[in-house]
Amino acid sequence: MVSFVIFRACHVIITLGLIVTFLGNASASPPNSLTVRDPRPLAKAIQELEKRYGWQITYEDPPYSHDSDMPDVTPSVQVGSGLAPGATGVTVPKAAILTFPLPAANQDELGTVNAVVKIYNESHRGFEFAVVQAGSLLHVVPRKATGLSGNFEPVKPVLDTVITIEPRERTSYALIKEICNKISVSTNTHVGIGYIPVNMLFNTKTSIGGSGKTARSILEQWILETGGGLSWLLLYEPKEYALNIIGVTSVNKP
Repeated sequence: MVSFVIFRACHVIITLGLIVTFLGNASASPPNSLTVRDPRPLAKAIQELEKRYGWQITYEDPPYSHDSDMPDVTPSVQVGSGLAPGATGVTVPKAAILTFPLPAANQDELGTVNAVVKIYNESHRGFEFAVVQAGSLLHVVPRKATGLSGNFEPVKPVLDTVITIEPRERTSYALIKEICNKISVSTNTHVGIGYIPVNMLFNTKTSIGGSGKTARSILEQWILETGGGLSWLLLYEPKEYALNIIGVTSVNKP
């Protein structure tokens, strides 16, 4: 049995953001399509595709810079949360609905994910994403977001950050932690560890490393080395990111 935990649970904002994302709704839709409602509808759509077809698709949030992107939901979560009366600052992205087509019998993974991203981009929600293929993995990465001024601006994905990791034996957890630390230092934006398969990360060893590589490429290399069917969700909360490692269950194809 694989155990998952949420690290840094004392950070209510991070934890709440993850829980809301994971518990988003998928509902019945027109034939051969699916509708999701979630604060991160594109991330939820990707999770649905992973669950149905066993595809490994990673997702990276854009930075939420504009106030309208992440409303304060403190009053709605205050009861039983341990927050002091009158507290503020618990923010999550605004929930939205996304309806997208399911693949035909041939299950064209790249074509399906591109179609979902295109539908999302055309919904004009203030963000734009692209699909990047790397071997057996697909990455959904941010390209544009609404900036502080309210204008639609290009953004650099955090996992495009070039880092150097010394190739030496360590646990998978130590590797993930070092990657997060290196990104944090290079970007001046904190990247922490969120939801992870704790037993697997602490009990597997890796010697992966490299000089002058993107953080994404090192994570790719690690996931392919594990062979265990993993992907990630890099989620943004106010002023920081949480890297979540997600298990993807293999699905028998017809």
